[in-house]
Amino acid sequence: MVVLAIMALVIAVGVPSLSAIWDLEQRGLARDLAQTYRFLQSEATLRNVCFRIRYDLDAGGYSIEVGDPSTLVFGTPEEREAAREQEEKGIKLFDKPLTPAPSTGEGTTVSGDAGNGADRKFTGLDVAGFESKVEFPVTSKYGFVYTPQYKEPQEPTPPDVERKEEDGPNVVYSYIFPNGDIEYTVVRIVDADDPEDGYTVEAEPTSGRVTIDPDLTEVGQSLAWLPSEAPESQ
Repeated sequence: MVVLAIMALVIAVGVPSLSAIWDLEQRGLARDLAQTYRFLQSEATLRNVCFRIRYDLDAGGYSIEVGDPSTLVFGTPEEREAAREQEEKGIKLFDKPLTPAPSTGEGTTVSGDAGNGADRKFTGLDVAGFESKVEFPVTSKYGFVYTPQYKEPQEPTPPDVERKEEDGPNVVYSYIFPNGDIEYTVVRIVDADDPEDGYTVEAEPTSGRVTIDPDLTEVGQSLAWLPSEAPESQ
């Protein structure tokens, strides 16, 4: 009975400690991601290149890729679909993609990335002393990742759902441009066993600021102060 009592005491003391360790782990992942954004922001300006972070939602982790400084991305899902259709028409008619028109979509100042064509422009980043590929431990996962290219925050595929091969990998991209602008991005990293416990990383396009919040940040909340329409001239 004494031995059992001691074991129960050790478990009671150890469980909160383990919880603190997992929490520290997720906070560290969020901090490293925020630092990655800041590093890429300065490097994009210095090198005159475009970076993108490739979030692998199902595998849990991300990698850094570098591409053409003229790379364009969409401001809304509708613009993305329209540009994809335009590119397909261009391939059929002229055997080459057409350039999407500029956009003023929410959260970003440019548009374009016609999907497969843009993917050919990007390669993996190889910089000494910089970790360009990060894999999450099994105790952490994505709650969601959001950019304006998608209508809703994108989540990992549920364990009981089989992803179709034609859908491709469950991946979301976030872009950092040569002028230092960041595509508006919200990333939630949570405990694998408790989706309510985690940290949110938010990259703001207007200020370039990257913040970390232990609470669930509402998508678009930091941009609520921006006017939806430009003022009319008198």
